[in-house]
Amino acid sequence: MNKAKLSGALLILIASFVIISCKPSSSIRTTVVWVNKEKLPPEPIKSVFIIAFSDNMEIRSAFENDLAAAAEKKGLKAYTSLGVIGPVELKEIAPVKDVFIKKLQNLNCEAILTVALVHETSETKYTKASSMNYSPYQYGAYAPYGGGMAYGPYGGFGGYYGYAVTTMTTPGYYTTTNKYFVEAKVFDLKTDETLLTTQTKVTNPESIQKTSKQYADLFAEEVKDVRKKK
Repeated sequence: MNKAKLSGALLILIASFVIISCKPSSSIRTTVVWVNKEKLPPEPIKSVFIIAFSDNMEIRSAFENDLAAAAEKKGLKAYTSLGVIGPVELKEIAPVKDVFIKKLQNLNCEAILTVALVHETSETKYTKASSMNYSPYQYGAYAPYGGGMAYGPYGGFGGYYGYAVTTMTTPGYYTTTNKYFVEAKVFDLKTDETLLTTQTKVTNPESIQKTSKQYADLFAEEVKDVRKKK
C-alpha cells in the first residue's frame, strides 16, 4: 500500500473512532406506573384490543404488532387496530366511536390498550476540542520519557507511546440527545374504567423496530408485576 492510500485509510479509521465516540447511548425505562386496584376485574383479562396513536404507519404497525405478540405470549387474545379496521387515519374513527366500540364488543374484547407519544425533547450539546502541547518534529528523535535514550520516528512503540499521549488532540463535536415519553393506558371495555397507566422514557432510540420490541417486552413485564401485586 502506497503512502497516499495508507494516509487515506488512517484518516477513515480515525474519523470512524470520532463518530463512534460521539454517538449517544440509547435506553428505555418505565418512569411511572399507576394501577387502579379498586377497579381491576376479579378475573384475569383474556382479550385485548391494541391501538397506537400515531399517524406514522410504520410506528403504528410496529408498536401494535409487537405489543400483540407480547400479549399472546402471556396467553391473551390480541387484536390490533390495523388488523380490525385497517390503515384508516385515527381521526376518522372519532365520529363513529359507538360503532367502533360495538365492533370490539362483538369480538369479545375485554380491554383496550392504547399507546401514545405524549412528549418529546431534543438537546444538542457541544464538547470543546482539547489539545496538548505539540511541537512538530523533523526526522529527529522523540525526547526520552521517564529516562532512557531518545527514539527516532521509526523507533519502537514504547518511545512513541510517550510522545503520543502528550500530544493528543480531540476534535470538538456535537452530541444530540433525543428523549421521548410514551404513555400506555389499559381500559376496561365493559366499565370504561382506566385500569392501568404507565409512562416510559425512551432516550436516543436506535430504530423503530428495535425500540418497539424493547417497549413491548418492558410493558409485558410491568403488567406481569401488576398481576403479582394484585
